[in-house]
Amino acid sequence: MPERLLLAMEKGCLAHPEDRRVLIRVTVEAMQAHCKNPNKAACTEVARGIVCKYPGTFADKTGEGEQLGCGYYSLFRQLKTRVEHVNRENVSHRIRQPRKRSSDDSSGDDAAIKRSRTDVDSYGCKKWQPTDLPQGETAESLEDKRKILVNIFKSEGPTAVETMDVEKNMEFTYIYQRHMINTWPPPSLCEVQEQWPFLFTKRGLCSHFCMLTDIDIDTRLHEAFLTKGRRIVNFFLNQRLKWNQGIQALLREMEHESTNNQQPTSTKMSVEQEMTLPTTPRVIMLGRVDDIEVRGLRLKVKWSPF
Repeated sequence: MPERLLLAMEKGCLAHPEDRRVLIRVTVEAMQAHCKNPNKAACTEVARGIVCKYPGTFADKTGEGEQLGCGYYSLFRQLKTRVEHVNRENVSHRIRQPRKRSSDDSSGDDAAIKRSRTDVDSYGCKKWQPTDLPQGETAESLEDKRKILVNIFKSEGPTAVETMDVEKNMEFTYIYQRHMINTWPPPSLCEVQEQWPFLFTKRGLCSHFCMLTDIDIDTRLHEAFLTKGRRIVNFFLNQRLKWNQGIQALLREMEHESTNNQQPTSTKMSVEQEMTLPTTPRVIMLGRVDDIEVRGLRLKVKWSPF
């Protein structure tokens, strides 16, 4: 190892790019002594070990010293890229042998595919496929609750997700929701939306995610914005001069449309309950006004009795 790199590792200082590349080459050579084509898992484990031992030298950090993501992603990418580069002309090392499967057993293939999909998709989940029904519930009672939810959505619209009855029924039918989502072959989004329309609202989806992973995504995003939001805002502010005319026009259009409070999924009942119409007369129009296309209902024309 270069003397400069050893000194940086000892002091916990950031490694010089040239020294970092030397470390990558030496590490990959040592890994290939055991396996000619180390896979992603092996490279990840090595990168994690290096960063854990020397975080100040190799961890991914911002200019303020805050860790980015897992902290070892860039080191992992360098290791994996080096492995692919070394094996670029050795086809036997680059191509992995496929797993052997019985060609005449189609059901076995489907089961293997489903198992593989489940292993990947269920990673990090606490309640991927619950098996115990809620106390006092049966399959028939859960189906009845699902139909009630569909009827509520049709009559009251997506805003009904805020009511206590909908919240309780969505919680009771969670096992039923997972059963449909995890079926093989998987259902289409249209089928899921038809059976569980409240899953396509913010609150319904966040509640389902919380039960699935035991993570309150709203709280987690709020905490992330508190620590990283200012950096994101500053980045876009610095890019303002680089935006072309098309992007600026699009942003102006988005800002203009934000004044339209009409929701595409609103129903007659939800609009009457949520919006307070003014006491003075108004004309509600749908169309083009002053060469500006109106995509929803908007209060535009003033009225005077004189």
